[in-house]
Amino acid sequence: MPPEAARVSDIACSRLGDALDACARGSPTGLELLARHSVPRLLAVAQQFLATPEDIETVVHDTLGLAWHDAWRFQPADEPPEHWMMRLFGSRLNSQLKAPKIDLAGHDMPRLDIGTDPIALPPPLTRPEALSPYRLWAMAERLPPASVSSRLKARLTDALMLLENARNMPLTPSGEPADPRLFSPAIARRMRLSRLSRRTMEKLNHYVARPLERSAFALWRHQIPGSTWIERQGLPRHVIEACHASQLEIDVAPRELQHELDYQGAFPDRKQRHRIGNRLLWDGNWDVSLTAFLASRRMHFIADIWYHRRRLEQSHSYHRLAERLARGKPIVSHSDGVILDRPERILAYLRRYHRYMESIACFGFDDRLSKDPMSVAVDRHGQLIKLNKGLHRLAMSQVIGVPSIQVRVRAIHRQWWCHTAGEARGQQALDRVLATLPSCRPRTD
Repeated sequence: MPPEAARVSDIACSRLGDALDACARGSPTGLELLARHSVPRLLAVAQQFLATPEDIETVVHDTLGLAWHDAWRFQPADEPPEHWMMRLFGSRLNSQLKAPKIDLAGHDMPRLDIGTDPIALPPPLTRPEALSPYRLWAMAERLPPASVSSRLKARLTDALMLLENARNMPLTPSGEPADPRLFSPAIARRMRLSRLSRRTMEKLNHYVARPLERSAFALWRHQIPGSTWIERQGLPRHVIEACHASQLEIDVAPRELQHELDYQGAFPDRKQRHRIGNRLLWDGNWDVSLTAFLASRRMHFIADIWYHRRRLEQSHSYHRLAERLARGKPIVSHSDGVILDRPERILAYLRRYHRYMESIACFGFDDRLSKDPMSVAVDRHGQLIKLNKGLHRLAMSQVIGVPSIQVRVRAIHRQWWCHTAGEARGQQALDRVLATLPSCRPRTD
């Protein structure tokens, strides 16, 4: 490369790095700068792989969205900013190239249904060397920048407006700003009440429940009188998890997690289901009330979105949600700040899950971004069963074909605990169990 061209490239990369830094800080200006410096080059490269303007613009638009949400991952010491952007772009481009071709009219094409039969998982998503960041950036430097259509400009302008509007959104009960694409003032009051209720419960847990549990755990650890009763009650899960979180985590291949606990079948009483979540040791035959995860509603939902990712309006999920809207019963979630009372909100809702999957496809599974760890239980035979925390995330990991994820043990069958602990009691028993957990594998029968 001539020295003059190298200097121009360095200036562009510096600006690109500044734009990514601004995105990571949550500044909408960062996304605007990112679009100015990246979009013409990305369009030029996308035109070499994709045939239709709609597909080309969608991949570039989605790459900008991924960069905005994942800019915090960018580490200038690890790779140049242009290679990092091309990593996102190549991943999104690869996803588009491998997506099934869905007819615009929706005729004569297979479509996943939300049924009860196990789905057939697609092959794991792999990226060819031709879409490596280095090759894509080399191609971008050779090609003349492409012009930006008025349609793409309008889409990018809308994205910037959404970021500005998000600053004024009310908080969801979990403390995050509501998504302006999915929020309506009609649910604002219920959201505030839910947030107040959640914060009140958090305060009660912090000042009342957790201190009592810590005291009980200390009694049990040191086998002080009363420890037998504490163990019989199931041991306080939250305190054990706070003290030994890393030792409760196990790396597994997500597609090996084939069984999900049927909570209603295992614990028919609602109060019992609530109580059992606070305990580490579970008694009874709950580990025989299982369902096949590949046949679950969440798996069908996620697989349907991924199959129809080029045309989400053709998905079964879109039509099912649209039918509910037509009956006057749209999906409403006050805890998430979501109401699907318009067709565009339904599409935005499905696109949000699609973006999650594109992020996983690019960066792998990262449970640090989740509100709760992906939870499992250990059955009486020492095998892992999926619990109800992280079911959508597990479905995404299985559909994408992620090789490994980290799960956290949140319940242990008392029969396996007793067999593993043997004659040990208190902290010694817990240490034996924790040391054995890494050998536990998912149940496959």
